[in-house]
Amino acid sequence: MSTVHVFSGPTLPAARVRELLPGAVCHPPVRHGDLLRLDATPGDAVVIIDGVWHQSAPVRHKEILVLLAEGVRVVGAASMGALRAAELSPYGMTGVGSIFEDLAAGGLDADDEVAVLHTPEGRPVSEALVSIRAALVRCAAAGQISEADADALEGLARALPYTRRTWAALARRAREEGAGAAFAEADGWRRRNPYDVKAEDAERALGMVAKGGPPAPDTGARVWEGEPWRTSFVRYWAAVHRRGPGGVPFLAVLQHQQLYDDGFAARWRARVLAAVTGGDIGPDGVEAAALRTADAEGVDVAAMSRQQLAFWLTPAELRTLAPGEVLLRIMVRSARLDGAWSVWPSSLTEAGDLVDDTLPTAEAVASAYAVNSAIEAADARHTIAHLSPDRIGRHLVSRWQLAPCAGRPELDAAARDRGFRDFAGAVEVSRAFYLGNRAETSAVSAGTGSPSCATCPVAIARART
Repeated sequence: MSTVHVFSGPTLPAARVRELLPGAVCHPPVRHGDLLRLDATPGDAVVIIDGVWHQSAPVRHKEILVLLAEGVRVVGAASMGALRAAELSPYGMTGVGSIFEDLAAGGLDADDEVAVLHTPEGRPVSEALVSIRAALVRCAAAGQISEADADALEGLARALPYTRRTWAALARRAREEGAGAAFAEADGWRRRNPYDVKAEDAERALGMVAKGGPPAPDTGARVWEGEPWRTSFVRYWAAVHRRGPGGVPFLAVLQHQQLYDDGFAARWRARVLAAVTGGDIGPDGVEAAALRTADAEGVDVAAMSRQQLAFWLTPAELRTLAPGEVLLRIMVRSARLDGAWSVWPSSLTEAGDLVDDTLPTAEAVASAYAVNSAIEAADARHTIAHLSPDRIGRHLVSRWQLAPCAGRPELDAAARDRGFRDFAGAVEVSRAFYLGNRAETSAVSAGTGSPSCATCPVAIARART
């Protein structure tokens, strides 16, 4: 049975959505990542009405393309949905309502036409310009004000920032500009004749879905699917937001193994070197094949300066390693988890042998997230953003069995062997898992199998610096 997901808020509350579309899964206004977290399947429908763009990143166009390419029907109306539908209707997104039609035709061309300021609960505290305009146009059509007055009042409303665009603010501006009488007529008329153009469009969209629409896009609208539209950003967003086994994002699983799986560095080395060869591996193995590829490309350790070598290698390695091993380590350490290179996986399927799926990593990630949440719930000042980087650094030094006196070259080399840009990058990634790993390690050391009082979230938070 297909599922309908509806993202709405100030335009149409969840209670009204459920009246019009019983069984709908209601969500707050859509933001970046929300669509990828849905786990929607072919035949499902997503209705976008409201979305955020000021307080957080908005839903990206290519997040919608991902759903369309996977056979999910996407409908937009009223607000953010109308904006995205006007831009993506050639690709199969369905737009509904007069606001969408005006945007698609070019009559409306600014995002703030539909923007409103609203509370976290979804109560609007400003007025959309499209709603003000609709009221003024209808008032003029009813003969209550002239079209010139309607145009003048609309201009005053347009000049207001969308966060301050209210009928009360417009009244003040109208009085200042000598249009107070016209405003009073329009304000009184619209109160007696309420009309919400955004809500009407939203209800039309839900009504269409309730009747079984929209139809699947025709073949012509899906030609784009064969084009190279899945950029490194799309792959990264999928890794960050799409939930895998255990309900946690794939990237979190990958990063946890980067940090805490002793076998990860060897698997990363094998993956990078195999990518360097382009898959052309002879019977003498991947390392020999990678060195042949480097030689064919004219890459030679002897041509590198001492400064270049010192960036990638530790002083001890510079003294003791053979030239072939030097070059192999440089290859591995110059690669990193970067969505622009296919060596970086964006899903468990792409990861292949890089991720050890026999390890309970998803459970460890979920546990770490739970510890983080419990600490922040106990005291909002205690978040992972406040963790001391020096403390996390000492944690990784111990976990990776490095010498306590290890310097920057040794720390960076160890991090790059695991696919990090440097040791500081590994520390930043470890923030999300540090408290959970510390609690787990302490519990195992104590033989309890679960966090004790000394390792409870509050105790850990107090020891964070």
